Amino acid sequence: MIKLTTRSEYDEAKAKVGQLIAEATAKGMLESEMDNDYTREIAHLSQQMAAYEDEYLKILPLRQKSPLIATIEDYLFAHGLHKKDGARQLGINESQFCQIMSGHRRISMSFAKRLHSQWGINSDLILDYA
Repeated sequence: MIKLTTRSEYDEAKAKVGQLIAEATAKGMLESEMDNDYTREIAHLSQQMAAYEDEYLKILPLRQKSPLIATIEDYLFAHGLHKKDGARQLGINESQFCQIMSGHRRISMSFAKRLHSQWGINSDLILDYA
């Protein structure tokens, strides 16, 4: 595998991937589980680009949402609640609730208890991810 070492090589590879995706899509050759010249070349270039990004661009990995936060979001959605409504139900202010949801504030024991008792969120999930 050829190693990308300059930004112009990276940009060329990125443009080529875009072109290959457009061509393969137009020809119906980019369905899942397909193995053809297009998919192999896209994979090859993508690996080179990822290696370049890791070494030179220092792109931070995407943060994954905690399963507990995802469960809280699911509860809000299922019950048609906004964050301010959820915060009110759980006895904290909206700012604190938003900080918890974004990962900038830890979940207190009292808040964890209310998640379980008032919303029925699984206690094991709370213990594992709070």
